[in-house]
Amino acid sequence: MGRGFGVLAAVCAGAVLLAGCGEESGSATGTGTPSSGGSPSTAEEYAEATRKEHDRAWPGIARKCRDVRPEPTARAEGEEGVPENPKYGENNAYKQTTDVTPDELCRGEAHAARIAAALEDAAPADLRDEERTRRLFEDLGYGPDTVSARQNDAALVWWDVMVAGAGPCISGNTDPAAGIDVHGVYMEGGCTEPVGGH
Repeated sequence: MGRGFGVLAAVCAGAVLLAGCGEESGSATGTGTPSSGGSPSTAEEYAEATRKEHDRAWPGIARKCRDVRPEPTARAEGEEGVPENPKYGENNAYKQTTDVTPDELCRGEAHAARIAAALEDAAPADLRDEERTRRLFEDLGYGPDTVSARQNDAALVWWDVMVAGAGPCISGNTDPAAGIDVHGVYMEGGCTEPVGGH
């Protein structure tokens, strides 16, 4: 036991010493952002890093939303009262979304305006085809892994976009007259409204 235990202790001590090498703890600037070369270690650091990535990719939207507070606003008292049918909330819980902060809403609405303008300018044939709709979003700068598009019928495509760092989901369809919805991620995950429930 003596020799095996000593080797095990030496290996463990070496691993502990090496685990911290080459990494700074926290932020070099004190801003709460991850140190350069390191990975974000907290949810706040991750959110800040993705927001900065978004703002580098979309500087016009970043400028527009620069002065909007990131924290959620307080809800008015009685805003979420008991619905007329209390079972409604229980039966539709799968449709609940996460809250959207004011700065996320600002970024989402700015992206929605870009998308609405592109839909208005698009050729009618592009608005009736799922693949062409995906290409339209890619041409706007939204990556294929962030766009969901599904053919509804011969003339309409429903779509959802999750813009990394912006926070909310942006959903709509290819009818330029239809509205575009900016909302939080569905509790069951993703930007596409879940189908089903109980």
